[in-house]
Amino acid sequence: MPIIPTVDGFGATVDVSGPDDATTVVMLATKPATSALCELLHTASLRTVVIEADDRLTVNSVVGILDTLGVKWALLFADGGGGELAWRLAATRLDRFTALVAIDGSHPRAEGESGDACPPVEINTTVVVTSADARARAQAGQRFIYGEFRLSELVGRRSAEEFTAQVANEIVLRSSTW
Repeated sequence: MPIIPTVDGFGATVDVSGPDDATTVVMLATKPATSALCELLHTASLRTVVIEADDRLTVNSVVGILDTLGVKWALLFADGGGGELAWRLAATRLDRFTALVAIDGSHPRAEGESGDACPPVEINTTVVVTSADARARAQAGQRFIYGEFRLSELVGRRSAEEFTAQVANEIVLRSSTW
């Protein structure tokens, strides 16, 4: 995977695949964890930009990567380590992202963060939850989402093919402009 220099002075690992003229899904996750998901999204005629989760990434560095790649706007997806950054991107860069799909995530202020460190999210948001605790966190964060909010509960094991298909379905639903 290519390394793209960031405005913060380090190289980020980025993988771009899928149709060039398609709607783009920016994924903040690890490539091995998203390989099967990317395949399903390519089948649905979506382009994927996987930015390897890295604690050094900031809102500005992600936007700089997208500028380097020529991505004007995209749907945002996060799982695991990229979750909090994805919420910050969705909350502060309305000009770049059309929707957010997160796995087991919640708005950072729902976790007790004080002040206005992360503004409310004004784009449509889907949270896929895998446990009762994740569901409760997602519901607590709903008050910080001013766009349409959808909570989707996992139907099987997280590692199962059905889970990957369910997440792909949620992304495809959010990628539509209808």
